[in-house]
Amino acid sequence: MKLFICHRSTDKPESDEIIKSFFQLTENSTAVLREIDHNEKWKENVEEKFKEVDFVIFLIGSGTFESDQLKWEYAKAKDLNKRIVGIKLKDASQESILFCQAFQVFDSPKQSLKYLRETFETDQKLKLEQYKIMVSSTEKVTDQRLKVNNLFFTVTSSILSIGFILAKAFEFSTVGVVGMLFMTIMAFIVSFFWAKLINSYGTLNTGKFTVIDKIEKQLRSNMFEDEWQILKEIGYEPNSQTEIKVIKRFRVFIIVLALFQIGYLTYKIYPLINSCN
Repeated sequence: MKLFICHRSTDKPESDEIIKSFFQLTENSTAVLREIDHNEKWKENVEEKFKEVDFVIFLIGSGTFESDQLKWEYAKAKDLNKRIVGIKLKDASQESILFCQAFQVFDSPKQSLKYLRETFETDQKLKLEQYKIMVSSTEKVTDQRLKVNNLFFTVTSSILSIGFILAKAFEFSTVGVVGMLFMTIMAFIVSFFWAKLINSYGTLNTGKFTVIDKIEKQLRSNMFEDEWQILKEIGYEPNSQTEIKVIKRFRVFIIVLALFQIGYLTYKIYPLINSCN
């Protein structure tokens, strides 16, 4: 569990005591991030730290939210959808506490710790369930993509076979060859729909893995990211790219077949053209 504690510089002595008590209460098992030093990029630094933590804690003093810095940090924490809690300092004013109506405020670190732990455990369980659902959905997309590949291969092969049967039925006459050529062109067109659908599934899985990566970072795990880095190092090619290459090669086969049919058709009608001349 990671906490980021925000406080005014005027409240630093008491704030340091609270930070120290968090370490003692959790036996250093909780990472507590102190306020970041002010410099030209302090907002960027704070935002990066906010992304790493589970909770943002505001130490509420007499004029906490009169500070532009604290107001900005509060707005940024809300913008990043971070869980926010407050802890009262000894001189906490009623005005500051009223500002905290959007989140829970506790009287001491010890009082807040139970809430933080319970909320953290609940969030982790929820994220783990979400993780399982997303991983399962990627497997379903992969299975569906395999079915689509089988379906389109069967369809295009069947169209080509029907074309050949049609030509054979007409004893490879001009009419039969024209019919076979028409079916070959149809198979060629179908291959574009095949490739488009495979690209769509690839894009869908890319989106799902992006979400999985985000959840993994929240769970402090990088299994898929580590696996992907290893696969890239050994020259792994994504399935969608391999499938598109197979479709392109199949399309080349169809083109060669069509050229052969056009050549044969020309051979069949050339004598007729000469006789007309």
